[in-house]
Amino acid sequence: MSDPKAIGYKTSVNPDRKSSVLMWTLISSLFLVSACAAPFEEMGRTYQKKTITQVREGESCPQCDLRYQNFANLNFMGSNFKGAYFFNVNFNRTNLVGTDFESATLVLADIERADLSNANLEKTDLTRANMYASTLRGANLNFAVLNEANMEAVELTLATLTTASLQGTNLTNAFADRADFRNADLRGSTLAGADLTNANMAGADLRNSDLSGANLTMTNLQKAKLQGANLRGAIIDYTTLTEADMSGADLREARIYGANLKRANFTGADLYGAVISSVLKSQTIFCDARMPKGKRGSCKTD
Repeated sequence: MSDPKAIGYKTSVNPDRKSSVLMWTLISSLFLVSACAAPFEEMGRTYQKKTITQVREGESCPQCDLRYQNFANLNFMGSNFKGAYFFNVNFNRTNLVGTDFESATLVLADIERADLSNANLEKTDLTRANMYASTLRGANLNFAVLNEANMEAVELTLATLTTASLQGTNLTNAFADRADFRNADLRGSTLAGADLTNANMAGADLRNSDLSGANLTMTNLQKAKLQGANLRGAIIDYTTLTEADMSGADLREARIYGANLKRANFTGADLYGAVISSVLKSQTIFCDARMPKGKRGSCKTD
């Protein structure tokens, strides 16, 4: 590269131009400081530290580390615990109505008989949590992780659990009228005796789950995966099973009245002793299924 001096270029900086550069640098720095002031202030409010006494008295504590604490029988109604860490915490019989737990960690938490009505539990990790007989009426559990949680006898009326993970979860005798389980993962879960009247379980994965004695009246199970599921003695009245996969399912002594079975697949299912009446059938597959009176189903679509 040629030397600037050799071809007559001036290497000195114009004083006026230097002043302009300095001025613009100063203005830019002030702009960046003012722009960053709000986020830093917001972080100060969000990532606050509170004493256990303050939390016990009902103060919100988002992003706080509160592992192993005992908050039983307290009132946290409407509190903000977004993103908080509640590993192995005790919330027995606690008032958590409208509480915000979005993205919080509640692994192994003891939440027995607590009231979580209208609580926000979206994206919350409740793996192996004990929620026996708790109330989650109208709660938001979308994208929540509830694998192997104990949810026996819980109240889930109008709760939303779309795309939630409930693998191996115990939902025995749960009451989930009009609950939304669309595309939820319920593989290997136990829903024996559960009331799922009017629940929306379209696209849910219920493979190898236990739905024995469950009430599925008017439940939407369109395109649900029920391969190998136990539905013995279940009430399946006016249920939507359009394109559902029931292959290998146990439906012995089930009552199926007025259900929509269009394009449903019952290949290899056991329907012995089931009462099937007034159902809608079109391209329904009963190939090699054991029918109510013991005969094997035809492999021709019905």
